[in-house]
Amino acid sequence: MSGAKTGVKDRILQTALPLFAGQGFRATGIDRIIADSAVAKASFYRHFPSKDDLILACLERWHISHFAALKMAVEDVEVKSRPLALFDVLPEVVEASLRGDLLITATVEFGNARPAIADMVASARRQVREWFEVLLGEAGYADLAEGLSHEWLLLYEGAMVGSLRETPAHASRWARANAERSLQQIQLKRLLSKTLPGH
Repeated sequence: MSGAKTGVKDRILQTALPLFAGQGFRATGIDRIIADSAVAKASFYRHFPSKDDLILACLERWHISHFAALKMAVEDVEVKSRPLALFDVLPEVVEASLRGDLLITATVEFGNARPAIADMVASARRQVREWFEVLLGEAGYADLAEGLSHEWLLLYEGAMVGSLRETPAHASRWARANAERSLQQIQLKRLLSKTLPGH
């Protein structure tokens, strides 16, 4: 009985995720999801009493899957190279999943109007930013990692949005170039502080 329930829930999520990614949350109706997932309406509402419940479950599933794939790809790289490698592996991670970023879609469509959704998005983004901070700290930028992690998050989000307009590889190259310039400027300042008189 439990396995059957899990199967129905998974089928609903697997149906809803690409629909939400392709059409948006507001434009995708519950009736369409019920029809495409081939579940009874009563069964659907047993698992997801409201559309917001389904959206939250989809956002959580997308984030966990995408974040795990991103971490796995980056952590295969040498520690000092990881902050920039993030943008090298991003196209492969994006191509292997749904194009775009469901968290950004939720923010654009709902803003803060749905507090539970806004909180979930904020929590997921905080988790990603804190991971960027760890990567930067381990790569030798511990004194600047907190500030840089916010910059990395903006570049990452820009690459994710850009992947909707052009190839993920092109969008990620642009983000990487900006990230690399930031690190080069830091390295130059560090070098100058060691070589200029009085430092």
